[in-house]
Amino acid sequence: MNLMDRFNQLSLRDQAMLALLAIVLVLYIVYMAAWRPLAQGNEQRRLQVAAAEQSLENIGRLAAEYRLLQQRSAQSGTASRGNLAEVIDRSVKAQQLQMSRLQPGSSGDVQVRLDNVPVDAVLRWLNQLEGEESVQVRDLSATVGATAGLINLSVRLYRP
Repeated sequence: MNLMDRFNQLSLRDQAMLALLAIVLVLYIVYMAAWRPLAQGNEQRRLQVAAAEQSLENIGRLAAEYRLLQQRSAQSGTASRGNLAEVIDRSVKAQQLQMSRLQPGSSGDVQVRLDNVPVDAVLRWLNQLEGEESVQVRDLSATVGATAGLINLSVRLYRP
């Protein structure tokens, strides 16, 4: 006896219940095989979009912070991060020292010669260069000046 014969032997009510069960079973299979994976994939994509939006927001915030730091750096470091010879010339004038020679070197350093300058003023000048301008002394040679308290100075300066 085949399946259709058995189905036809059932009462009309049982046939209707079996047909309804078959429809429900087909709908369940369609849901489990097609709809549910699509819905889960859609949910995963929604979460990925939310994460990407969060990342984009973070990148935007970091970019704004970077631009602000660049502006602050440019504002605070414009004068001090200029050409080394210009920085030295400006600082010598600010300390009211008289330079007899300023010679830029090939390796980025600068040779400076000061004649008959007060020791205290030279120390203040070198301290200011190192502390405010990030300029360091590579070589220094000092000799006694024309009178007490004055020196002749030859110094090679560089910026690391």
